[in-house]
Amino acid sequence: MKITKLPQFTPEAAEFWATIPAEIKTQLLANVFCSHCNDVVKIVDYKAAMSGTNLVLNGCCAVCGNEVVRVIEGA
Repeated sequence: MKITKLPQFTPEAAEFWATIPAEIKTQLLANVFCSHCNDVVKIVDYKAAMSGTNLVLNGCCAVCGNEVVRVIEGA
């Protein structure tokens, strides 16, 4: 059984993340492209930070452990 870490957010990223409905958050986390698996996977062990107006999630593929990134566009 793989133990995952709790997500770490910068204060700005946490504020942005809080504005997203729970159902959409689930979809965003479950639909990340992994270049190693060449497929859509779930992101785990992620950290979140803002890059300009975009939220960037840096984490690992739930299948192979490869590094994956999800960018969520802001305003």
